[in-house]
Amino acid sequence: MIVDSSSLIILAKVNILLVLTKLYKNIFITKKIYNETVEEGLVIDAADSKIIKNFVENSKIKVLNLNKKYENFSNELKNIYSQLGDGESDAISLALQEKDNIIMDEKIGRQVCKLYNLKPKGTLRILLEAYKNNIIKEDELREIINEIIKYKFRIGADVINEFWILFEKIKNVK
Repeated sequence: MIVDSSSLIILAKVNILLVLTKLYKNIFITKKIYNETVEEGLVIDAADSKIIKNFVENSKIKVLNLNKKYENFSNELKNIYSQLGDGESDAISLALQEKDNIIMDEKIGRQVCKLYNLKPKGTLRILLEAYKNNIIKEDELREIINEIIKYKFRIGADVINEFWILFEKIKNVK
């Protein structure tokens, strides 16, 4: 599973990277994503950066290099889609290179993913999967969502409402 920068940061902020590693055997990022989430964060002493760094150092998150073809592709994506950041373009390129799934929350990034036949999962979908697979309990899930909202993560009220509707459907099937 490939994770872009902002998704990785929010998962670290709410301290659920371990949940991610329980759901997916392999978690991958690129060096640019590492730099955005760890190196830049350490400059301001961000706790989430320290958490991500620890996961990388313990090989729970692996840093992969883009080959030349996909490094060029990442640069092309940024030129074509000016709203796409380094993390998003690198994550999309790595997902294509590794033929793997991707976690991405940004609307523009998700739209670009779909143009290249990638099916991005959002952070909230990951939480639903964790609940469905008995990795987290309902009270933990509710607490995590409150934390995400507290951090002003880019999730609108409509998306949160849709999340709780899906949650209730999953809960009733369990």
